Amino acid sequence: STPILTCGPESLRPAVATGEVILPMGSPTNAAADWSDEALIYVNGVRRLLPDGLAHLTLLRYLRDIGLRGTKLGCGEGGCGACTVMVSCYDQSTKKSQHFAINACLAPLYSLEGMHIITVEGIGNCRRGLHPVQERLAEAHGSQCGFCTPGFVMSMYALLRSSKQPPTKEQIEDSLAGNLCRCTGYRPIIDAFGVFAKTDDSLYTASPSESANGKAICPSTGKPCLCRNETDVNGNESSLLSSVKTYLPSSYNEIDGNAYNEKELIFPPELQLRKIMPLRLNGFNGVRWYRPLKLDQLLQLKSCYPEAKLIIGNSEVGVETEFKNAQYGVMISVTHVPELHTLKVEEDGLRIGSAVRLAQLQDFLKKVIAERGSLQTSSCQAILRQLKWFAGTQIRNVASVGGNICTASPISDLNPLWMSTGATFQIIDVNNNVRTTVAKDFFLGYRKVDLKDDEVLLSVILPWTRPFEYVKEFKQAHRRQDDIALVNAGMRVHITEAEGNWIVSDVSIVYGGVAAVPLTAGKTESFLVGKKLDYGLLDEAFNLLKEDIPLAENAPGGMVEFRSSLTLSFFFKFFLYVTHEMNTKGLSEGLDVANMSAIQSYTRPVTTGTQGYELVRQGTAVGQPMVHLSAMLQVTGEAEYVGDTPTPPNTLHAALVLSKEAHARILSIDDSVAKFSPGFAGLFLSKDVPGANNIGPIRFLQKKNIGPIIHDGEVFASDVVTCVGQIIGIVVADTHDNAKAAANKVNVKYSELPAILSIEEAIKAGSFHPHTTRCLSKGDVELCFASNTCDKVIEGEVQVGGQEHFYMEPQCTLVWPVDSGNEIHMISSTQAPHTHQKYVANVLGLPLSKVVCKTKRIGGGFGGKETRSVIFAAAASVASYCLRRPVKIVLDRDVDMMTTGQRHSFLGKYKVGFTNDGKILALDLEIYNNGGNTLDLSLAVLEHAMLESENVYDIPNIRASGKVCFTNFPSNTAFRGFGGPQGMLIAENWIHHMATELRRSPEEIKVSMNIFC
Repeated sequence: STPILTCGPESLRPAVATGEVILPMGSPTNAAADWSDEALIYVNGVRRLLPDGLAHLTLLRYLRDIGLRGTKLGCGEGGCGACTVMVSCYDQSTKKSQHFAINACLAPLYSLEGMHIITVEGIGNCRRGLHPVQERLAEAHGSQCGFCTPGFVMSMYALLRSSKQPPTKEQIEDSLAGNLCRCTGYRPIIDAFGVFAKTDDSLYTASPSESANGKAICPSTGKPCLCRNETDVNGNESSLLSSVKTYLPSSYNEIDGNAYNEKELIFPPELQLRKIMPLRLNGFNGVRWYRPLKLDQLLQLKSCYPEAKLIIGNSEVGVETEFKNAQYGVMISVTHVPELHTLKVEEDGLRIGSAVRLAQLQDFLKKVIAERGSLQTSSCQAILRQLKWFAGTQIRNVASVGGNICTASPISDLNPLWMSTGATFQIIDVNNNVRTTVAKDFFLGYRKVDLKDDEVLLSVILPWTRPFEYVKEFKQAHRRQDDIALVNAGMRVHITEAEGNWIVSDVSIVYGGVAAVPLTAGKTESFLVGKKLDYGLLDEAFNLLKEDIPLAENAPGGMVEFRSSLTLSFFFKFFLYVTHEMNTKGLSEGLDVANMSAIQSYTRPVTTGTQGYELVRQGTAVGQPMVHLSAMLQVTGEAEYVGDTPTPPNTLHAALVLSKEAHARILSIDDSVAKFSPGFAGLFLSKDVPGANNIGPIRFLQKKNIGPIIHDGEVFASDVVTCVGQIIGIVVADTHDNAKAAANKVNVKYSELPAILSIEEAIKAGSFHPHTTRCLSKGDVELCFASNTCDKVIEGEVQVGGQEHFYMEPQCTLVWPVDSGNEIHMISSTQAPHTHQKYVANVLGLPLSKVVCKTKRIGGGFGGKETRSVIFAAAASVASYCLRRPVKIVLDRDVDMMTTGQRHSFLGKYKVGFTNDGKILALDLEIYNNGGNTLDLSLAVLEHAMLESENVYDIPNIRASGKVCFTNFPSNTAFRGFGGPQGMLIAENWIHHMATELRRSPEEIKVSMNIFC
């Protein structure tokens, strides 16, 4: 058996080196037999005993390794939902199984011990039949590229399995908040899943009848259908559908009721009956995984490993290890420690265990609010409202209260509320000593808290609110759901009566997202105490708030002016909210009508949409609303993408060595450490390219540059790097993780050179790509401005930002040699297979006939895989050709975003002359786009933007000039619209400028005077 050593500094060091396990003597966990070194899970009804040594694996990696590749890797940090699976566990207290959706990309494999995992393959497939969720999504055209589709299917499936009651449409939309789709715009997905919402009892019957809207209930399926409604009241065939086959509600029994139970995977009886054991497991690179079952076991482990990471949802640690190269030797899962899962109503408030999942907290707060009423639960209501916008469903299902607190993120949505509500934290040390600290004193600095290495956050005490005590939450993000805050806040005030006046007796104002820790507005709080809350104190309060919450011009996160204004507007809204609440009790003056909208809560209605199209009854498939050919494969997870393709034997995995400087000369590249990294098979640089270090057409074979039009780049940087993320080399190893580890050990030394990092800097420095100046003209702009025909002339400029493609499937290629390496075949995620063939042949010095590129399907591209994808295929081909072994490269999301470029950012400078009645007479326009470090397709994008710069307006005199800026950013490239949206946006900006100048509506100026007829 594994040796057990006395815990202490001397015994710790050799144990770590030799792989022995340390447990304290004289404790319930002392016997090695008490701890299990294997884990049991079920996957799609199949029993799987997990051996020791897999502690470093995520559930996603394991599922894909065993061939269940329907679960996709999109982002790797729980933000896109492509990896969604359903997990079922058994609650011993209620004797019921629970079902919920999680992100497999973050879930540590061993954290699922004792649970049943159901993937998209487990609910239906094309051979044995589709599950109704899969069927509806396919029939409603809810998939396009299909990469995100399995995640949507499993989110919906988990929602249906989690309750015997049909969900509402709002619940359906909320359940999908953690899933992203870059193709459909979501409407067909919402339409598809809307059939499972209960909107009318009459629609949920298994007997033949008429549905509420007159559609017949099919006797075969028990669902509304059109089979009896093929003709209109006059007996004529209908030729027009006024809305999409508005998918009608189906019998809920078919999904999770009695009629469908035999088709669903049940919770395995073995997992209900088995004895739960504490776990002691290991992983790659010395990682150790413990799962204690009692608080004293946890504290004993903490005494042995003070720096161990406590794991519940792994939503923070998982991101740190995957993207920040953090290494944690010991991880302790506290999911089964009952003392940390307390949810209790007490006399002074609520006791919330630190390991309570956020979804559990939501359900608990709803119950408490319903039972206790609003008087005591103002804090509960504020937290509940904030939780609605906290991440997505999959994250809330696993993330914990204590994990969010102890991470101490400056943008935590909950920490400002814990502080403002007067919550206290109970902390226990390894000697069972418990201390209490107020939330306001817990956060010490950036991700630093008042928690020693030998302490554990035990619980949170949330006090009841008193009469006339009001708590309000605030959050502003780029988007409403599943997004981090720009600024958030928690505010509380207690109003009491004194000498006939209602004054502030206690107040707490806390902001997040404005500093390294949540900031308390101390001066403002002191000013408000003892004063009557009325309009007269607002000006002074605003001035003090500006002092309390300063934001420097270079504050992290940018948008300083906007974020500063949010701090004031949040307080103003809080003032209005409290004033209104007091007014409803007849204790305060009423609000101005103009201010009422600031306190009225807006509940976004559920998504609705209709489509009108002509239904062709005869002829070919053209014009028919047909399900596309891959839809069934996509909804079942059977559609294969490049990353799903089975790899040939002896395949190596690749990782890139990237530039860390924006502009620098390469002095040396040292791979001496990387060579001894586990699984290392080789590092390939520009000197190793067998043909030319370029991917231009064959006639450019002897040139050293690359590019789709102007060949001004390199496969591997040979002398100078011109952006962060430029490829310097490629490392291949036996696994993806080993390749990444080895690539991180390659040491590149640079001599830094001046960098150009904006369009403005490029203009100032005259930094433009050669031969990219363009000019368009119509009429005589100079003459028009010089004459007196223009009543008004305005000048201005507009900046248009870039945009990440964020295709769901990252860049990936599988390359393998044929005929002893004399021929190269590849499968690539690309929009241009022929370009891959041509460029790879160029790089390898092979004729086109010896290079084959195939593309079955891609998980989104939007232009981002038109030209930039070839660089990664070429790099992998060099390694494959030199080693005569297959090579697979799949970029992690952060690497993909760092290396591939974006939609072009633009700067437009305009001068517009027009009459007093709004007729545009002349437009003089200068347009600059940010090409990045190579030209790529930037010139064509610029030309398109210039052609669209007048939009739909009839302008007699136009002069538009344009230039492509050379900057030290990754080369920007094609994107949907190809410059058109930027040109139109610049036009709309000066139209609105005109409207402001004339004090008229933009619509009036557009339509009545200037639009092309």
